Amino acid sequence: MNKKYILLSIVILTTFSLLILGEKVLATVGGQTYISEIAYNTTNSSVYYLVNDYSGKECPPVIHSINLANNQDTQIKTCDEVFQEFFKNYSEENNQKYRQFISDFYKNLFFIGSVSLKKNNINVSVSTLSERVENGEKYWTEFRAILTQDNKEVAKIDFRGCDKEQPHIFEGYKIPNSDAMAILISNKGDCFEGGYVRETLHLVRGIKYYDTNIVRSFKESSATEPNLGNMIVYASSRDATNNNNIDNSTNIPANQPEVTQPTQQNQPKNLVTVSMMLSGVVILVAGILLGYLIGKRSARPTDKNFPNLSQ
Repeated sequence: MNKKYILLSIVILTTFSLLILGEKVLATVGGQTYISEIAYNTTNSSVYYLVNDYSGKECPPVIHSINLANNQDTQIKTCDEVFQEFFKNYSEENNQKYRQFISDFYKNLFFIGSVSLKKNNINVSVSTLSERVENGEKYWTEFRAILTQDNKEVAKIDFRGCDKEQPHIFEGYKIPNSDAMAILISNKGDCFEGGYVRETLHLVRGIKYYDTNIVRSFKESSATEPNLGNMIVYASSRDATNNNNIDNSTNIPANQPEVTQPTQQNQPKNLVTVSMMLSGVVILVAGILLGYLIGKRSARPTDKNFPNLSQ
């Protein structure tokens, strides 16, 4: 094979590979999402918290607010508004300005801590609502959590996860001078790229506090781990639409081992990776053929290859 079109083939393959790598970066759709800095404002009876989104959009931490009166979750500044105001041109100075904005905003708030769900006679059961599957690939699963206290239902929370057999961690944060509790749910939020930890915060009312000892005093921007106050819950084997018994889910106290519980199985394949491999094979073959044809054509004799014999 001529060195000329071998080199040409390498150039073609390298160019296409760079394009493919760029496409793969753009195809990244997920990342971890953590809740942190859960606080309360007695003046307006609102809970505030930060959403730390490490997904492809790469938003800075965004402050959320939940009002006890209407249970409405709003953003103090949206991701786009934060970028527009603080990060038009990224610099460490602008980064410091946004950190200072968050610090100033939290000056009139005080952080609230988690309490033991079990010692407050709170139980959580989870059932499966539906699964989103396309072309044999699972995208996510819809769940419903039912919270009971003293064997009486106090709240229903719909949330999303990946697999029916995955664990979910529930943690309760005491809201002072009220019958409200902020429920943190930490789990694998969907199946994209194998799934990422996603945390959400929900407000429930009608809670009686039998035990107010703080288990976790401050929630950091990291995945929630089992502790003596929260609960690890698995979904029941029957769908919520056909299930009226709220006690048939598996509820594991956080301070006990989980060796007998089902583990997450059959993780969805990474379609991006598979498609990239197939594309790479096609490009490899096409590049070699193209290089061969171009090299062969350039090797054909022309008038420039030979002296002018008519002279």
